[in-house]
Amino acid sequence: MRTALIPLLSVASWLGVIQVMPVASAGDGMARSIAVASVLATLTVLVYRLGVWRQEMEHTKHNVLDGVKAHREESTVNFARMDRRLDGIAHRMQLLERRQAARLTVNRGGVA
Repeated sequence: MRTALIPLLSVASWLGVIQVMPVASAGDGMARSIAVASVLATLTVLVYRLGVWRQEMEHTKHNVLDGVKAHREESTVNFARMDRRLDGIAHRMQLLERRQAARLTVNRGGVA
């Protein structure tokens, strides 16, 4: 209902503006005034819809940016946790290598 009402109101308002303004051209009549008002109303509705579309795109952009920011923060936390785990694994590997090297040294020392 509202979608159909906006163009009709727009045509009526443009028709009123056109009738108030003096137009000096041959063949002026009601049909010409209605045609011009219809074109102007169509342009008005298109500009209105363009504004609505632009506002929706702006809202979508903000939502996407908020989502990316939240994902980045979550990823930072997850990567920090993975770094700590990898550091722990590397530390354990170093301890195992030292123990193995010590055992080899002891075994070689005991054999010789």
